[in-house]
Amino acid sequence: MPDTHRIRLDTGQTIDCPAQINLLEALRNAGLNVRKACRNGICGLCRCRVVSGEFTYHWKEPHGLWQKDIEQGFILPCIAHAVTDLELDHIVLVTDAEG
Repeated sequence: MPDTHRIRLDTGQTIDCPAQINLLEALRNAGLNVRKACRNGICGLCRCRVVSGEFTYHWKEPHGLWQKDIEQGFILPCIAHAVTDLELDHIVLVTDAEG
């Protein structure tokens, strides 16, 4: 099992995601100001969609997602860890107006 996975974004950018950190941390470490609030899978603000690849929540539950969201491939990167290389889209960034 590799220590780092490649995350391809719908912007064309590719980032590295070390296995020990969650996807939100990897995105923010790459300079993306992803919307977030709770960081524990409750609020759903950080949600994005997995286009391809596998992830795990380990022992946590994604309470911030409706079942229809899960069926459409949406995940909560604040509690998700890459198991394979991933392709993500629908990443919501904080705008200047939001602070």
